Amino acid sequence: MSLQDRTFDHFLTSNAAVSELGVGSGVNLSDTPKGRRMVVRFAILLGSLFLLWTFAERAVLDPLMETVRNRGGYERVSGHRDAIASASVESGVDPYLLAGIVFAESSGRVNAQSDAKAMGLMQLMMPTAVEQALKLGLNSPSKSDLLTNPELNIRLGSNYFAWVLKHEGQEVERSLVAYNAGRGRLRGWIEEAGSYEAWREGRLAAGKSSTLTYASRVLAARNVFRERGLFEPPASLPEEPPSQP
Repeated sequence: MSLQDRTFDHFLTSNAAVSELGVGSGVNLSDTPKGRRMVVRFAILLGSLFLLWTFAERAVLDPLMETVRNRGGYERVSGHRDAIASASVESGVDPYLLAGIVFAESSGRVNAQSDAKAMGLMQLMMPTAVEQALKLGLNSPSKSDLLTNPELNIRLGSNYFAWVLKHEGQEVERSLVAYNAGRGRLRGWIEEAGSYEAWREGRLAAGKSSTLTYASRVLAARNVFRERGLFEPPASLPEEPPSQP
């Protein structure tokens, strides 16, 4: 049980004690024995603290923790700068977009695994990883390879995304949805709705779509990495003037 849940239980118990004393039903606390007055005051204080805790957690702590988690993710992804840049050259995909995918998929954790058995920095399924490795003339990767070799995982994932991008008309958001949900599922959604745009509008109108949220997260991270100039070459130092004889 969380601290908040325990606090809530105490709050309910205290409120029960307050009800027994008749608080809120016209009873004057001055007529209440001193011991019970202390219980009532403590119950009111505890209730106030509980409300303050709930407000602080939702309004302050949640955004703060999200900011801390994001900052850690940005730093971890930045640590794979060279691998992402190399994969970008090979696949032809914008390195900032690839960095955004790595951020959204694994938050830069090399050994990340999902319940669906997706693995590594770009959360590859084994069949997809094997297929991309064979296309690149590489040996079939093992589970250990995908969870311990960041360069390989990023290379395979980047080439797979390049393939998805090509087959989704070079439309970035649509390609991200396909990468996240699978092209087969996306085709089913499009057929049911009549078009990608109709499906998208329906999801936005419904107010919930984990795949569109994923795409937005990737694009937001891409913009952060671009603002940071992650793949910009370092500024060269000015040349020293020749020494005078």
